[in-house]
Amino acid sequence: MIDIEMQELSLFCPCQTDVSLAEKSYYRIGGRAAYFALPETPRQIGGLLLWNGKRRLPLAVMGSGSNMLFSDEPFPGIVLSTERMNRMFWITPGELFCEAGVENTEIAMELLGKSRAGGEWLHMLPGRLGGTIRMNARCFGGEISRVVSSVVVMNSDGTISWRPAGEVFLGYKRTSLMERKGIVLAAVLNFPEKKSSDAIRAEMEHYESERNKLHHFDFPSCGSTFKNNYDAGRPSGRIFEELGYKGMRIGGAEVSAYHANFIFNTGNASSSDVLSLAGRMRQDALCRAGVSLELEVECTGLFESGELAACGVSAQPDEYGSRKVWAGVLGLPGQDSFSCIPAQVFPRKLLQGCLTGYHGKEGRFSERIAVSVEQLVPATHAAENPLQPFLRWTTTAQSGELQLPQQDLLESGKFSDELWKRPVSELFIGHGGSGTGYLEFEMAPSGDWVAIRFSNIRERDCAQAELSPDPWTDHLDRFMCEGAFGMSFSYRLIEPFLDRNTLSLQCCASTGNGHFGLFPWWHACEEKPDFHHPERFYRIRLL
Repeated sequence: MIDIEMQELSLFCPCQTDVSLAEKSYYRIGGRAAYFALPETPRQIGGLLLWNGKRRLPLAVMGSGSNMLFSDEPFPGIVLSTERMNRMFWITPGELFCEAGVENTEIAMELLGKSRAGGEWLHMLPGRLGGTIRMNARCFGGEISRVVSSVVVMNSDGTISWRPAGEVFLGYKRTSLMERKGIVLAAVLNFPEKKSSDAIRAEMEHYESERNKLHHFDFPSCGSTFKNNYDAGRPSGRIFEELGYKGMRIGGAEVSAYHANFIFNTGNASSSDVLSLAGRMRQDALCRAGVSLELEVECTGLFESGELAACGVSAQPDEYGSRKVWAGVLGLPGQDSFSCIPAQVFPRKLLQGCLTGYHGKEGRFSERIAVSVEQLVPATHAAENPLQPFLRWTTTAQSGELQLPQQDLLESGKFSDELWKRPVSELFIGHGGSGTGYLEFEMAPSGDWVAIRFSNIRERDCAQAELSPDPWTDHLDRFMCEGAFGMSFSYRLIEPFLDRNTLSLQCCASTGNGHFGLFPWWHACEEKPDFHHPERFYRIRLL
């Protein structure tokens, strides 16, 4: 059965089976995962969520596992690793676009090469950017919230949104991503200050030396076990040192002799060993020092309920009624990620974010253009009212050629082919299943537009040998206002492309001067930009 399911899953996302999580995590602790997914693009992650929506297996997300304690119990679901999502490129001289799987040290080295200051503290900080953002990591006086301008997040229902830093970061080692489940796909990091490479290198070497002095890497660990409580007036490590915990041991888990907030795996520690020791430390900090501490390490998998309770970790019961409980998972066994979405969710944003350069190389798609696609009403309601607006596509621009003029907004508004030679925004709507047909809509800030139906890649439908606005007049409405323009589409127009309420989408744009952008992004290998790749469109389930 698992081989059949793996074949199905691998159609959407590269995947391995029966993988040791102990070999994947920094702690070198953990059972075996039924599936270990290795997506390379947002589409593949979305495909995995769609696939799992039917099977409802438990799902966990990891970067390098540098802050995760996996249970020794088998993980009967999917562990999604972002390690292959590791593209990184400059979009302006001071702004760096990084996918979630980029390692922190790689970012520091990239900044060194460009003589950009502000990320020296990332050197030798274990982990990948996605996890660093999720926990708002900090060390040596640096904090990731101070250098992030925006974060791209995939929600558990497969929708994608760019979120400003102020919406993500909530304070010391706290983010909205801890409360509202989602997957970090990428982020834009801001490093406006320049500094000599020698000065940057010296600071990085200093931080590396400090880590070595404290013997951070003598044994496998997840670094600091507990967050600091600033009301205590001293760090957690100092508290545990005062309580005599240096060298304390349970099984194969041992508190570092150099830093009392580190719990090492000295060779054969189990997850129970680590949690038993952490639970005792937390209880003593409260009873003997009067300090309440929160576990920093993320527990993931099935655990004994008492172990997590002693460490103050919230958990959810296993559906089979055992004494074991789940922690650190995006989806629970038997749980539909769509079931918790409130009925008042509409309009529901399916995609919302900025376009990135087509080839994902240095240089932002020049005009800072953002797009969104929204589902306006539930599919059942739309089916009963098929000519009413169902989807809405909007393009906004902060500046540049795609910004709307402040007056004479409907100066043109003509139906005309070859708009791609001018500044234009484009939307592709493809089949949600295995169909090959798709729609292309183009609209310019002037209101000029064109719509084309394709039966296959770049093959126009026979009914559209000559383009005409006639087939579209009852099924789409254009709208324009200062700074934004777009179209809404009827359910009847969209319905032929729905497969069990699943649709595929792609947003693109051209400035008319050789710059091309797209969202969501994918690995472009063509020398000449080509948006006509239905197999790369983003698949998403409508409600």
